[in-house]
Amino acid sequence: MNKNYTDELMQKGIVRIENFLNSKELNSLSKIIKYYSAPKGSPNSYFPTNIKLLLYKVLKFDFIKLKHSLTLLNFEKKKGLGDLVSNISQKKSYLRYIDAYYNKVSSKAILPWHTDQAYHGSKNPKEFVHPDDYFIKIFIYLTDVGSDNGCMSYIPQSHKIGYAIRKGIYEKKISYEPYWNLKDLRKIVKKKDNLKYFENYFKDKSFIEKFFDLTKFIENDSNDREFDYSAKAGSTIIFNEGGVHKGSKNMLTDRMVLRYLYSAFKR
Repeated sequence: MNKNYTDELMQKGIVRIENFLNSKELNSLSKIIKYYSAPKGSPNSYFPTNIKLLLYKVLKFDFIKLKHSLTLLNFEKKKGLGDLVSNISQKKSYLRYIDAYYNKVSSKAILPWHTDQAYHGSKNPKEFVHPDDYFIKIFIYLTDVGSDNGCMSYIPQSHKIGYAIRKGIYEKKISYEPYWNLKDLRKIVKKKDNLKYFENYFKDKSFIEKFFDLTKFIENDSNDREFDYSAKAGSTIIFNEGGVHKGSKNMLTDRMVLRYLYSAFKR
């Protein structure tokens, strides 16, 4: 990938690459996803990522899924997606899953602004994941997406805020409290006992002020379209899951997406 794209991803937490697929690749991948037309999270939306899982398909005589899975794995190698993530994280990357889903037009509510790599859930967790153990997700769009039609929305540089929170909690420099959505994340940073830590961490008070300014729309429960990443079919969005993001409603056309998830750590 072009170094400019890599730098943008590291700086903003997200990058959009137009024309990531050629017409042949777009057609080939679209046929596979249409074959299953699987909704997000359904068993048919996932594809094997290692030898063990591929062999399981053989034992089940599921040769069609095996063939499609090999196509998606070969595509991943051809595009050098794993190497790309390794270069960004400066660590060996690990492919966690491949999934692809088909969304019908819908006005159904979506997840609010949130971060996927938050310390949330238990009120008294026994241990915390190391802050450097993060995920990079690659969205490859097989249909056009835009505002109110399935695009990704992302707050630029919010992955840096997310990392600072995880690091502060992990190193016990700030007190733990569950968080996941943007409102709770802002509360943690604004908390009087925590603010000094963030100012020292960033060495730049204006960075924190800019984050609050960019996200003040959430105080009125509004969803600012300024952060929408519209894209044409064949384009890709690559982003750090530690940043604050959401997906828009799929209100105009059906949507097809192929996703690869990588981690910078091994389980």
